[in-house]
Amino acid sequence: MPTLTIEYQDEAERLALEQAIAVCTQMRQAAPAAPAGAARAACARVALRDGRALLRRALAGALQARAARDEQKGGRRAPAAAGAAAPAGTRGGTRARS
Repeated sequence: MPTLTIEYQDEAERLALEQAIAVCTQMRQAAPAAPAGAARAACARVALRDGRALLRRALAGALQARAARDEQKGGRRAPAAAGAAAPAGTRGGTRARS
């Protein structure tokens, strides 16, 4: 079996890489386990559920690392995430079209 060597910067990056590999493995396992004609949908479910969760965690980790670095350098604190305080009746700070 082939092996893969990956260099990473810190434990958070190592964990994110392992989780990405796990999502790919889950998709590869979902395809043959799915009923005939349903492999694509089964893989899409894994990608949407676990892939989105992976991306959310990776984004949060990247932003936390940046904020920590900025605070160490004496910079000002990062602003709240976009859309976190969106006015009622809007999505992510944008107004819905009528």
